[in-house]
Amino acid sequence: MVDANWDDLDRLEQRLLIKLFGGGSTRYDDPAVVEGLRRRGFVDDNNQLSMPGLRVFAVAVREQQAKVQSRLTVRTDRR
Repeated sequence: MVDANWDDLDRLEQRLLIKLFGGGSTRYDDPAVVEGLRRRGFVDDNNQLSMPGLRVFAVAVREQQAKVQSRLTVRTDRR
């Protein structure tokens, strides 16, 4: 299994995964960032988001949604 932790990625790597998830390309991105994601297995040889990259992104989105939901629940409970 690939090291799959969103928090271990730097901001440029996170930004590139978000961009690839949205259908973007690596065209104007720093080649070192692209190569780093490729070494981790998050980007394939065609510079597309790989399944491990998609998993990392999806888990991060779910965690963020859970945080927001818990904040909303706390807010409505205090009323």
